[in-house]
Amino acid sequence: MNWDDLQVLAILHSEGSLAGAARVLGVNHATVSRRIAALEESLGHKLVRRLARSTPLTDKGREIAEIALEMKQQAHRVERLAHAAQGTLTGRVRLTAPPVLVSELIIPALRDLRAAHPALQIALSANSQLASLDSGEADLAVRMVEPQGRQNIVRRIGSIAFALYASPEVASLPPHHWRFIAFDETLAHVPQQRWLEEFAGDRPLDLLTGDFHSQRAAAEAGLGVALLPCVMAARNRHLVRVAQEHPAPRHVWLVIHTDLKDAPAVRAVADLLIETIG
Repeated sequence: MNWDDLQVLAILHSEGSLAGAARVLGVNHATVSRRIAALEESLGHKLVRRLARSTPLTDKGREIAEIALEMKQQAHRVERLAHAAQGTLTGRVRLTAPPVLVSELIIPALRDLRAAHPALQIALSANSQLASLDSGEADLAVRMVEPQGRQNIVRRIGSIAFALYASPEVASLPPHHWRFIAFDETLAHVPQQRWLEEFAGDRPLDLLTGDFHSQRAAAEAGLGVALLPCVMAARNRHLVRVAQEHPAPRHVWLVIHTDLKDAPAVRAVADLLIETIG
């Protein structure tokens, strides 16, 4: 049996189709089909039912796929334990954080860490999605929503304040003429978006984007009033604060996988984040 074929089966189980598994693996669907067929032949069991629009697993296929997922999680644990055993600040630390915190706080703070430990590699992902520490996507994560679950080390390390900003030209308009820049449907659920909708009332939210950097650029261009993190906008010479009202700050959380809490390199990056964001 080719052990790699088990991973293909596990991904097929998660995605539900050959096309979905192929997309995750970065291959074509014929390759996925061929790998599954090879696994079926080596195990002597039919693992999938090949239908026109989907590829559901048989009962035996699901049972084996669940075992394969457990094997994958254990393999990631071996990697984490090996990483934690490193006694010097070398190797790679994978960090994921919201884009606004990466650009405004984390990247400027990395200079001293890199100077002190030139052999340390930081794999930094600016991503609003919640990366999975258990699946090996990251060693540490900075989040603006409270993490759930007990398998990770979680610490609240600071908060981010928000306020309304606009270009001087827009700021000079009477408030009842303001138009607003807001999130699109991908982030319509976040607390500051709900606050902005209530504050705007009948005034239009007519420019919708999916990230703070686009909203800042739109506000600088005079396209409306934006609710921005103060860490991004307060020192921006192209923007002025236009109202005293503001939503409650958003808490910032640091998450570390429990297997890595004592790894020197991970600890060094965590300490930097605690100091910088705090």
